[in-house]
Amino acid sequence: MPSSKLDVGSEPMSERTEPSDDQMAAQFERIIRRVKSSMNYRGSYSTRDILGSLVARWLQSGEWERLKLLPPADRHIGESVRRFVLDRLEQLRRRGAHEELPEDLLVVPDEGTLIELIDAAELRSWIEARIGDLERGVVDPRVRIPVTNAAQIGHALRLHVSGQTQRQVATALGISLGAANKRIFEGTNYLVVLQGIESGLGGST
Repeated sequence: MPSSKLDVGSEPMSERTEPSDDQMAAQFERIIRRVKSSMNYRGSYSTRDILGSLVARWLQSGEWERLKLLPPADRHIGESVRRFVLDRLEQLRRRGAHEELPEDLLVVPDEGTLIELIDAAELRSWIEARIGDLERGVVDPRVRIPVTNAAQIGHALRLHVSGQTQRQVATALGISLGAANKRIFEGTNYLVVLQGIESGLGGST
């Protein structure tokens, strides 16, 4: 079982170069980019964003969990997503909202692109759940960086991911702008480190 610390600012452990320090660093950088990108996701009316929103609802339906139990060759992700999307589009048509949807939405992308959308939707769902934990004062014990005032960090992140500016976050929480920036920074670091641990980059033994 790997045993590497992910404490921010800690020195690399000597004499233990598992797969490769460079590979682990590159993977951690990818995790940082993905987490920050998901936190800054606001959605739009582009075809990809609408499809991404529908894929997120498809995930919530439990269909992806069912498909993951099947051999890869039998999953037919594209077919499942397409059925789900068509069903939702039909619901929108019945409500008279079809004229607002891009015409190319019916063209479901290839499975590689769908997997990317599924991964992004899963990460956004994961971030939402972890922010909820922080709001309740729950900190994962595997994360060894200090987390001061978890509940306030969670509230700051909730406002941040909903599109509030740092000044608006500060006003809502009744704290200084500097403190709001610090809470968002601490919370983002916490999420990045925890996602790294859950991706196999380290954790408590």
